[in-house]
Amino acid sequence: SLRAVLATQRILEGVGVGRTGATALSATLNFLIRDGCGMIASLLFTSLAASSFRRNVKTWKYFADCMVDIGITLEIIAPSVLSSSRLSGWFLPLLCLGNVCKALCGVAAGACGGAMNLFWAMKLMGTEEGISEVSAKIGAQRTVVGGAGLVLAGFVAKWLGASDGSNNVGNKRLWIGLYCFLTFLHLALNRMSLKLVALDWMNSWRMQRIVDEFLDLVEKNEANDRIGTSNLSTPSDLSRIEPLLFRPGLRNINKPSNCSIRMGVSFNDFARHSHRTLQSTRAQVMNDPRIGGDRYMLTVGAIGNKLNKKKSILISFFRNSSCREKAKAYLHARLVEKGLDQRSQLDGSNLDTVFEEAEKKCH
Repeated sequence: SLRAVLATQRILEGVGVGRTGATALSATLNFLIRDGCGMIASLLFTSLAASSFRRNVKTWKYFADCMVDIGITLEIIAPSVLSSSRLSGWFLPLLCLGNVCKALCGVAAGACGGAMNLFWAMKLMGTEEGISEVSAKIGAQRTVVGGAGLVLAGFVAKWLGASDGSNNVGNKRLWIGLYCFLTFLHLALNRMSLKLVALDWMNSWRMQRIVDEFLDLVEKNEANDRIGTSNLSTPSDLSRIEPLLFRPGLRNINKPSNCSIRMGVSFNDFARHSHRTLQSTRAQVMNDPRIGGDRYMLTVGAIGNKLNKKKSILISFFRNSSCREKAKAYLHARLVEKGLDQRSQLDGSNLDTVFEEAEKKCH
């Protein structure tokens, strides 16, 4: 709240409040353009990222925290360019960009808030019906904290604006230092709080980590028929090491592979890019006796543009496939990937042999 008050104060100074020659019309137009850019950005962002919010809820939540900080910072910086004749034209673009960042924060935070509320409802009350109570209590908490912040922000803003002209330089350094401290505190505390949230569903990073640990455990205990899973990471363990920033997965950095894994591709893309013929793929769907048990299909194909095609393992799911089958499909794909890497380094055996060996290990 205090940072928002500082930003509002700076914006009002930028649009001409208290300055001779400024008109209400020019200020209104600036606000209209700023708000319009934010609305357009929120619609575009929703269309592009809506399907991935729940999978990477913690990452998107921290993304929202970073975006709102960037947006407020840009709004505070924007009025400073008016003092330079060469940079004065950047005031409105900076103002619009700041509001765009805050709009992205609103979309991501709203989507992640629903997923987090559902998680806490299931964890604390054991049923989805508790989401209404959790949402109401979180809203009340935000109201109390926001009200206290507004009162404090009012006193601080009055204190910062009460200094006379001789203290402007020291006063400016004071509120800049205060703003930087509050921004750092906001990001640090949000990061610490997200590390404490142990989500109990799989996303790509958690699935990748668990499968890596399981395959390493299998390699170390190849003589045993049954492998215990007590040494695998728990949700609490994963929450402490899960990255909160979007970046390449650990497997891509530490264990580079010649192919990628794409889950949930449409059947049309599956058939078009598969190494098998279309007739063979149709026959697999119609006649494969395993389909009654494992409701997914797996193949290898090349995806990309004509200049940069990369070998990928494609997985297409049937409509009624379960979460267990999706996890098994990923393990199956990792075994195929491992077999392809080994074969390509040795003798380049055909794909059917690799698929048979991976299927035996998976079952």
